[in-house]
Amino acid sequence: MSNNSSVMAQTNFAATQNAAQPEPADFSSDEGALAYANTQLDRLVEAMRYKLEKHITGWPGDDRELDTMEALRHLLRDINFGHSAYVEADYENPAFAKMGATSRINFQLPSPDCMYHSVILHGDYRYRITGTRGTAAIFQLTIYAGHACDLIGWKTHSLANNLDNPAGLAPGGVVDIVLSRERPADIGAALWLSLPDGPCELHSRQYYGDWESETPADLMIRMESQTFPARLLSRASAEARFTRLIDLLRVHTNFYRAGVQAHLNADPQEPKELIIPGAFEGTRYFPGHFRCRQDEAVIFEFEDPDAMYWNTALFQMQYENIDWWARLSSLNSHQVQPDADGKIRIIASWRDPGHANWLDASGRHLHLFAFRFFRPARELAELKLRTIPLENLNAHLPPQMLLVTPEQRHEQMVRRLVSVYRRRMADF
Repeated sequence: MSNNSSVMAQTNFAATQNAAQPEPADFSSDEGALAYANTQLDRLVEAMRYKLEKHITGWPGDDRELDTMEALRHLLRDINFGHSAYVEADYENPAFAKMGATSRINFQLPSPDCMYHSVILHGDYRYRITGTRGTAAIFQLTIYAGHACDLIGWKTHSLANNLDNPAGLAPGGVVDIVLSRERPADIGAALWLSLPDGPCELHSRQYYGDWESETPADLMIRMESQTFPARLLSRASAEARFTRLIDLLRVHTNFYRAGVQAHLNADPQEPKELIIPGAFEGTRYFPGHFRCRQDEAVIFEFEDPDAMYWNTALFQMQYENIDWWARLSSLNSHQVQPDADGKIRIIASWRDPGHANWLDASGRHLHLFAFRFFRPARELAELKLRTIPLENLNAHLPPQMLLVTPEQRHEQMVRRLVSVYRRRMADF
């Protein structure tokens, strides 16, 4: 998945400088210490202003007021994630940091089906992951060279998932994985994930098909040679961590701009595949956009290419999913109802038309969307969109489509919200 010819190749966005040169600092007085701290803060504020400008300006103005409010919120969400994953992170004291949640973190087009975690690591150390696997439909651990905060040297290095290793990562089973540069002679029955030289990063993905029954993993990671107590912050380590946050805000702002533009550039009737190196390995991405007024409906139509799993979701102009825990803004291959002719039709509209495969597009006119097909057995023949008057919807649909009552829809949304807590999607 490291195809640099792709417009979305993550290595195309790597930071040009991921560490500032140390400047003279005087810690002998309050004034000197405060001056140093304010200099660091100025760097952060500059990156924040850069991010806001790129998130707010130059986009279509369909929902400008809402987009602006969401841009401010997204800035705080990225700081939240960046602090947890890169400022607090320590090679010698690793911990899983959440990359996706409900209202707290929405990092770079996250799937509502997936719980993402990351851990920064270093090839000089040996680590071990232990715990229980849970029963998510797809469980994947991927090691990347480099760090996602700056994308310097970023590429896939190794991975493990339950489909290629059904015994070692069986649903409901115990997890025991060693991470190191060389395969240890004393590994025993544990699995092994290879680490590259230097800084690297682990991404954990748990994709849920059945939100109401599949259970989350319960994992911990530790450095096997860890000593206590942990080291205190030094100026060098503190500045390195702080710079990671600044790099994250700048680098992923540029990645975000390219990603949203790719959605807007997609054919509005027949979107095509977009290669996203370093994303969910084994997945084919089909991004696009549509506009929908209150009196319109958008119909998605396609044939499932026999993928092991697929999903689609609506996103807004910050590359975030749309409140999927409280809105029906996503569907997956477990949740959708195919039509009698074998095709899958999904309806997006402001008002619930009472069809089972409905996406809630209310509140905004311009939407981004993405389809993810995991390991499809064949090429997707075509994915088509049509925009029609809402009052004429039934004339464009097969008569056998499954209908739901308002009461059934309410119960569906209650179960959807409950699944958030059961899958630990609301945790920090």
